[in-house]
Amino acid sequence: MSLRFSKTPRLLTLFFALLFLVPLVTPVNFVIIQPGEGTPLFPKVLTVKSADVRTYAPHGQIYLLSIWVSTADAKILGAEALGCWVRAECVVFPRSVIYKRNTSAVKEEKKALKEMKVSQSAAMTATKKYLAKNYPSIDTSKLSDSSLKVSLPNVGGPSGGLIFTIGLIDLLTPEDILQGRKVAGSGTISANGTVGPIGGISEKIIAAKKAGATVLFASRSNCDEIARDVTGISVVAISTLDEALDYLQKAPTSNFRGVSGCTNLGA
Repeated sequence: MSLRFSKTPRLLTLFFALLFLVPLVTPVNFVIIQPGEGTPLFPKVLTVKSADVRTYAPHGQIYLLSIWVSTADAKILGAEALGCWVRAECVVFPRSVIYKRNTSAVKEEKKALKEMKVSQSAAMTATKKYLAKNYPSIDTSKLSDSSLKVSLPNVGGPSGGLIFTIGLIDLLTPEDILQGRKVAGSGTISANGTVGPIGGISEKIIAAKKAGATVLFASRSNCDEIARDVTGISVVAISTLDEALDYLQKAPTSNFRGVSGCTNLGA
């Protein structure tokens, strides 16, 4: 007696295998965002280069926060997007949410570097105005944009404005502003000291905690993106530079960890 075997089950198996495997190895129109690093500003990243201006050694550390974003040209495979989706610290966004149509990695890098230069200039202006108001004895007439040196390759964007300003004020004043603390922050800064929102605040909170910071300043405009269950760090929401400096100049009196300054928090 001869036996006959049908090829149908094998064909169905191959069909379903291809149905699930092909999307995993096919580029998808998404961008991956992950927490970056907390880079210490002192003593090498942020310096003031002016023979006519006195600086003071910091007593503590300030961290510039970053996030990792796949470039506009990167081909993200379905497997990569799926792997990111299942990890708590990784986020997937449609490419159109992050990048404009017809942009490129080169264009985005140039844009980010230009934004960082603008943020540094605004930080210098905000610093000089703050010192003129609160430390009138400090001569800032010799300070200019060229006095500020930031050694930070491969990082761009406007979100370092607030932290550059706090770092400059700490370097230029004899007062112990940091009081030994490790402080992080992310927010744009305007010439008059207004702190603006940035992207990726959740990822930057993770980066700050990994760096060992105990305080993180965020724009109050980012409150609806900050989770309610933040632990391990004090996230202080502010709207102005004055609020950040007022907070730092008060002696630490508690070990509170969580979010303050927000009336609306994310999920």
